[in-house]
Amino acid sequence: MTSFDDLVAFVDAYCNNVKDNLELRWGAYTPQLRPSHGSDAIAGLLARQATLAIEIARNPGIWNGNLAALVLRSMTDTHITLAWILESPNDRGREYILYGLGQEMLQIEQLTNEASSIPEEARHEELEQLIEMRQAWLDMQIAHWAIDVNLGSWSGKSTRQMASECGCDSLYKFAYTPFSAATHSMWNHVGLYNVEPCTVALHKNHLIPCIREFHPDADFLYRSAKYISKSFKTFSEKTSSFADIPLPVDFFAKHFPREIKEDGG
Repeated sequence: MTSFDDLVAFVDAYCNNVKDNLELRWGAYTPQLRPSHGSDAIAGLLARQATLAIEIARNPGIWNGNLAALVLRSMTDTHITLAWILESPNDRGREYILYGLGQEMLQIEQLTNEASSIPEEARHEELEQLIEMRQAWLDMQIAHWAIDVNLGSWSGKSTRQMASECGCDSLYKFAYTPFSAATHSMWNHVGLYNVEPCTVALHKNHLIPCIREFHPDADFLYRSAKYISKSFKTFSEKTSSFADIPLPVDFFAKHFPREIKEDGG
């Protein structure tokens, strides 16, 4: 029987594998600097994907269909965005970044308007500091007067269209879409995880709120390993930037301790 300490050791080694895959692949990549939109967007998305993979690994308590689905939905979304940008990095990376900056500018404007409507005696210094900090970050990116606020899709396409164009149809159908039910609290998630039939016979089986207890299921970590590995592979294939170490999904398959003592002994 494997001890809880073995699980902790595996998680540490797995997280190091994810970090090493990112560092080695990025180290083999030659970014375009003028303009740098494409490589900037790719760097951020690849690191975002790796961060999500590491965070879910470090938190076994969320390895369940109720919470892991939220992280896995973000990972499938991130992979589709990354894969689509890699098809035309400069143009699509620029669209992606400018859209995000436009959303930040809009948020700053809304915060500023909110702050100005608060009576002087009720204002919080922290809010003004937040606005200043976010404005300073925005100004570092690009002159704010040059940013257009786009209220639609940043790419001009739906996620389904993007997935189709970059060869991610199966990921969209069988991962992104099902996990969206958890993200948006749709009935096909809520009805499964958050209600149960009333036990009072006269109430005709109406549903009542239910807070379920979950036990960690390593299959959710395995799915995360698959998604970060897909992102690393797609990046390498599109940029010829490879790493001579196992992908996270292969590391998981080889090293995950199959039997864990729940008492930590």
